[in-house]
Amino acid sequence: MKKINFNYITRKTKVLAGISIFILSVGLLVILGKEINTWYDAHYIQFNKVFNLEVKKPFEIKKREVQTREIVKVIGEVPEPKDLVTDAEKYIFEKFGIEDYKIAISIAKAESGLREDAIHINNNGTIDVGIFQINSIHFTKEFCQLKDVASTKGNIDCAYEIYKASGWSPWVAFNNGNFKNEL
Repeated sequence: MKKINFNYITRKTKVLAGISIFILSVGLLVILGKEINTWYDAHYIQFNKVFNLEVKKPFEIKKREVQTREIVKVIGEVPEPKDLVTDAEKYIFEKFGIEDYKIAISIAKAESGLREDAIHINNNGTIDVGIFQINSIHFTKEFCQLKDVASTKGNIDCAYEIYKASGWSPWVAFNNGNFKNEL
């Protein structure tokens, strides 16, 4: 077998071989990149927790709550309380349900005395309107525009939407405890 003497390979041949190797390398890298992208289109790498260590109290004391909705299912229908006098109180009961109507009515009584025409101007320039004294900051919300809150039903509907979103905290009578005098 005859040995090739690389000293006799011309410079032109070396350059052409280098360019060929470079082009082949770039071609292989492009093909490899496409294959990797194709693989990542169908797969992904998910890093999992090897273990999860959680420390808990040995026991907890929790308040037992009566499932009123389950009781209502057994009874068949919610009996209307006998203490509802006005149409506004009856609609509050209908809207807030048996679980929350007493607090809702007591807040409405503390806020406005259940008066549909009650209006209060606050120090910050906002106004409170109607039975639940809906603040003007809520007038941009659906169900809470001024035309809605000016009526008894609309005011109660708006109050219910605010209650669902934020609980009782938006009402001053709840925060300062004055509603308890109306229970």
